[in-house]
Amino acid sequence: MTAREEWLRAHDVAHLKEPGIVLNGKFEDRFEPRVWNWLRPWDFDSSFDVGLVGVGLSTTSILPTSCFAAPDALRLSTPSFTTYSPDFDVDLTSMTARDLGDIAVPVLDQYEGLRRIEDTMSALWQASGDSFLVLIGGDHAITAPAARAFARTHPGQKLGLIHFDAHNDVRVMDHGPTNGTPIRQLLESGLPFSGKNLVQVGIHGFMNASYYKRWVEGQGGTIITGRQVRRAGIDAVIEQMVQIAGDGTDAIYVTVDVDVLELGYAPGTGAATPEGLHPVDLYEALYALGQHPKVAAIDFVEHDPSRDVSAMTGRTMTGGLLSFLAGLFLRRNDGWRGYDPTPITDGD
Repeated sequence: MTAREEWLRAHDVAHLKEPGIVLNGKFEDRFEPRVWNWLRPWDFDSSFDVGLVGVGLSTTSILPTSCFAAPDALRLSTPSFTTYSPDFDVDLTSMTARDLGDIAVPVLDQYEGLRRIEDTMSALWQASGDSFLVLIGGDHAITAPAARAFARTHPGQKLGLIHFDAHNDVRVMDHGPTNGTPIRQLLESGLPFSGKNLVQVGIHGFMNASYYKRWVEGQGGTIITGRQVRRAGIDAVIEQMVQIAGDGTDAIYVTVDVDVLELGYAPGTGAATPEGLHPVDLYEALYALGQHPKVAAIDFVEHDPSRDVSAMTGRTMTGGLLSFLAGLFLRRNDGWRGYDPTPITDGD
């Protein structure tokens, strides 16, 4: 029996399969590590700081999408990125990041797929210890079972929600669990998610209903529209959202729907519209959230590679993930930026 098989059996993980794509970069500058050689498949033995889990469910989409392909699209984008950001002045090279693989979801049975996500993430969070897990969807339906799994494996913790999206995602359940219902599901789950600790950031014009605005506000939730972000500035919004989500809570779950972005930067999603955020504002928010001590889980959802143009959306999503990890690196290393800043004056 392999180390992988032994670990999965020991931790009762029944539906985690190997990564769909594994890249092996032949070119590597010894001073400039590339993400595709840094983010490696996990050996199911050694420790890691960050683990990525692919969750390619898309049969729950209200309109047909190919979001099932997003985890592999992220993997395919990694050759374009290095582990250092001069913007944030953080070098991730010494952070151990591992690809744990993909949750196997059936093609035709969305209810079974959602059950597998919740069961698998419960087992992974139970076993992960101090490691930070990041989910790569899939459509937004994955958030409800994933966040429920987090709540159930962290009993006694009150949870805040920060939700980046064009949509409120609180539709009624007439059509079952879809990518339009995850936030309603969490608020009605009986688990410790409170509307007063929900912040929805980037909600777009002409993408929602006044009824659902009133429903969110009736639960005590806060809606910050894309226009409000542009007018107030992202720094003020970051301060507001962490204060609300963190007020009296023990942990914060963050969910990032790529359709929160303006369509010119993220055409590869099912509901791209022009009222969205600029990627750099989202990156600033994710960098700040990575540093926040209460942020304990995050997912990235709704990338549809079949609609993308020149892999633009996939690369934008990967940049967002790395921005979050830059903040997380600072948090886990007490502000150390990952490298010796002494200027080099003698060549190699």
